[in-house]
Amino acid sequence: MMFKGRARILGDNISGDYIISKEYIRAGYPLEEMVKFLFQVPRPDLGPTLKPGDIIVGGQNFGCGSSREFVMLLLKEAKIDCVIAKSFARGFFRACINQGIMPVECRMDAAEYDEICVDTQTGTVKVNGQREYGFQKLPVLMDRIVLEGGLIPYYVKHQGL
Repeated sequence: MMFKGRARILGDNISGDYIISKEYIRAGYPLEEMVKFLFQVPRPDLGPTLKPGDIIVGGQNFGCGSSREFVMLLLKEAKIDCVIAKSFARGFFRACINQGIMPVECRMDAAEYDEICVDTQTGTVKVNGQREYGFQKLPVLMDRIVLEGGLIPYYVKHQGL
């Protein structure tokens, strides 16, 4: 799989509550309207300017704290298909896979709006077509789960439900 998009930069220790603050989670509020509140705590400018295909680039311990599935649903609604971080909280990492979002653990340098290209076959990330960084590829099964849109679509397809 290849993911290409603009880098949207965040720092270390971005918790689930920083991705979407509980004050913005309202019963019955449409997901498409809630996207503008993504990352309101660390970067109020980010949510309203996200574009489909943007790649979130975080620091250490990305997704720490609460690992609500709702966070993933909002990232999917924003059409964020790939998140790169130096390290992930394990619950967040697995929740990404379950929802069909590619988590890439990679130590790389990028600036806001740099062009990012992630090649999951070769395990490389290119920044602006020049700087190249390696990462450990997902196990084949997890890669296929992401490719097929998440755990439930994968299960339905392979169990004939």
